[in-house]
Amino acid sequence: MHKLAVMWGSLLVIGATFAAPVDAANAVSPGAHFRQSHGEPLNDPRATPGAILTSSAVTVCRLGYATRVRDVPASEKYRVYAEYAIAHHVPYEYEVDHLIPLELGGSNAMANLWPEWNDHPHGYLNSKDILENRLHRLVCAGALALRSAQTQIATDWVATYHRYLGSWPRPGSPTARSPVTSEPGASSSRPSASVSVSMVLTSVAPGGRESLTAHSSVAKDTCDLVVVLPSGRRSTAGGLGSTTTNARGEATWTWRIASTTGAGAASATVTCRAGSARTTFVIS
Repeated sequence: MHKLAVMWGSLLVIGATFAAPVDAANAVSPGAHFRQSHGEPLNDPRATPGAILTSSAVTVCRLGYATRVRDVPASEKYRVYAEYAIAHHVPYEYEVDHLIPLELGGSNAMANLWPEWNDHPHGYLNSKDILENRLHRLVCAGALALRSAQTQIATDWVATYHRYLGSWPRPGSPTARSPVTSEPGASSSRPSASVSVSMVLTSVAPGGRESLTAHSSVAKDTCDLVVVLPSGRRSTAGGLGSTTTNARGEATWTWRIASTTGAGAASATVTCRAGSARTTFVIS
């Protein structure tokens, strides 16, 4: 028996059994070309549309799952480079990457492999790795459907990065900031007034401590922090509420996530005289 490769939307699904051999998942499409998104190289969807091994969130969230299913021999990596016409490259310039990562149910098939340009120095996470970890946490927290994560990262992972993580990380930075939306205060008389926020942790376990820093354009501003839990209930944890920014316009809150808090995406909104800003984090 051979595994059947079928199309699900724009993704190639590997998994069901079929009596005849199917070679579509491992076919090489010569002449693949990189495309661009926000100035970053993307896969060629004709050569690398993305392929999945499983669409079960329960499966991909099991400890050690990605390690157990990883199987890309050197011969297959050579074929990936040949497919994209990369005959020579310096060490660590590229890596053969799973477009849909194993931790999100991706397959080891050629249809899911492409030469990803390493945008961070060797030893640090690439931007795509940071996104993969973020999506995996959201899926396993029940805050994002696995099939949605698979489709988004296969279609345009760079746009998906901006959607979930905001600004592009600096080279060499192993972490990224949480996505933030900011609004100028309606009553402010200063057009340049603004507020931004950053989280210390993008994912925190029940019983752990979270911290948030607000940056107001107004020194000694009065700011209020409200956290809404995955249940939709407003948090009453100690450490939240109103405070005053320092001379640089900065204020920091630290609070504990109750051990009984359910998993999922939580929001944090800071409202100051200068404006307001909102971000999200995951309790998992």
